[in-house]
Amino acid sequence: MGLLADDPNDPVPIAHRARVLEAAWPPDIPDRLTFLESRCRGRSLLDVGCVAHAEARLESDEWLHGRLARVAARCVGVDILESGVEAVRAAGFDAVVHDLRDGLGPLAERGPFDVIVAGELIEHVPDLDMILATAAEGLPPDGELILTTPNPHAPQRVRAGQLGIVWENVDHVSYLFPSGMAELAERRGLVLAQAATIARRPRPGAAATQRLKRRFAGATGAMSAAEPWAVRARHSSTRARSPDPCADSFDRGRASSVRRLSMSSATVRDGASVPLP
Repeated sequence: MGLLADDPNDPVPIAHRARVLEAAWPPDIPDRLTFLESRCRGRSLLDVGCVAHAEARLESDEWLHGRLARVAARCVGVDILESGVEAVRAAGFDAVVHDLRDGLGPLAERGPFDVIVAGELIEHVPDLDMILATAAEGLPPDGELILTTPNPHAPQRVRAGQLGIVWENVDHVSYLFPSGMAELAERRGLVLAQAATIARRPRPGAAATQRLKRRFAGATGAMSAAEPWAVRARHSSTRARSPDPCADSFDRGRASSVRRLSMSSATVRDGASVPLP
């Protein structure tokens, strides 16, 4: 934001960020897995954290890597869990043991990738820039990074914090929000393209409760009771120049090749945009 003003609280960068988020905010995403499948179908894919914490999940139809590998033209998984990667390979999938804090490493020769997905991962890692650096290095100009992550603004999470109730996964170390993701993306030459909530699947008998929550959200302007975010980002090298003088000043300071990040619980594309649970 220093390209727009030295003070991040200045109205100019705040107005710029508001425009980015307004353009990136679509309706709620009905289903996380269906959304990710639609973004990866027929494309080359790098799935970060493919083991999904536990080898037992490989047997589930909800296992993200298995679902995405079936629709992608080419899919490579990466994880730091050696035994988990061995199990993924034994199940017939292409996977690599590698720590992305060391860069793309052996994945460099496998790329670039049309899409990089990090599903329900960033809340577990202390070095979020690792994911953005991977996107900046591993995506082509029209590629995108997609993130899904817990929504820190979900009403039940906010209320639990107010009451001091402890119920979160103890392995979660950070939660991110669209404006923060937009800033982190821009620092890596990416841009937030989409940020959306993922609608919670209604429980049996909970229809009235869901209607009440949505009515309350609409009346207050608050976010709905959706669980995650989804974000997408991509390169902004082909982005049309904006007539907005504030946006123009931002573009002039940007490198010629910028990626866009989009985020719903989180998606990010190379250059300009970022989704999140």
